[in-house]
Amino acid sequence: MATVDVGAILKIVAIAAWLDGNIVQNVFAAEVSGGTGPFDDNEVVTDCTTWVEDMFANVTARVSDRLDGSEVRVYVYDSGDDDFDEIGSDSWVWNPAGTEENLPSGVSMLINAKTTDADVNGKKYIAGLTENDNDDGAISGSMLAALVLFAVDWTQEFTGSVSGAEFTPGIWSVKERDIFPMSLSVIIPLIPAYQRRRKVGVGI
Repeated sequence: MATVDVGAILKIVAIAAWLDGNIVQNVFAAEVSGGTGPFDDNEVVTDCTTWVEDMFANVTARVSDRLDGSEVRVYVYDSGDDDFDEIGSDSWVWNPAGTEENLPSGVSMLINAKTTDADVNGKKYIAGLTENDNDDGAISGSMLAALVLFAVDWTQEFTGSVSGAEFTPGIWSVKERDIFPMSLSVIIPLIPAYQRRRKVGVGI
C-alpha cells in the first residue's frame, strides 16, 4: 500500500472538457500539514477530489453547461528527483448549469492569491463565463460573489474526511522549489482575463 506522509507537497490537477473536446486544466498545490500519517494514497486522492468539487461547486450554477468536469489527478513532490510523481486519479463529476451562450473558451475569470512571501503569488483562471454574467465587459455581481466563495475554499486549510489528513493550500514556486502558504488575501479583477494555452503540467 503506497502512502503519503505529513510534510508531503501535492500537485492537484483538475481537468475539465468543453463539448468540442478542448481541455481546461486548473492546477492547485497543497501540503499535507497534519494528522496521523502515513496516509493511504487513494484516500488522499479522494480527499483532494472532494476539495476540488467543493471549490467548483460555488460556480456550478453560473458556468457554461458546455463545460464538464472530467478527472482529478494528484501528484506528490519527489525532492530527490526534483519532480512530481502521480499517486492516483479520480473521476470528477462536475456539470455546470449555465445555459446562456458562453464567451470564447479562452475568456476566463481570474482570482489572484497572495502568499506569506510577497514575491510568491498565484493565479487561478476559471473558465466558462457566459453572456449572462458579462455585464458590458465586466463580470456580474452574482458571479463575483460566487468567485469569492471559490477563493475562500481555495485558500483555507481543510481536513480530509476520508484520510483524516490536514491539508494547507499554497502556491508552488518553481524558482524556490518550495510551497508557500496562502496569506488569505485575494484579488478578483472585475474585467475578464484571457487564459492562453500552456504546455501540459505548467501552471502550478
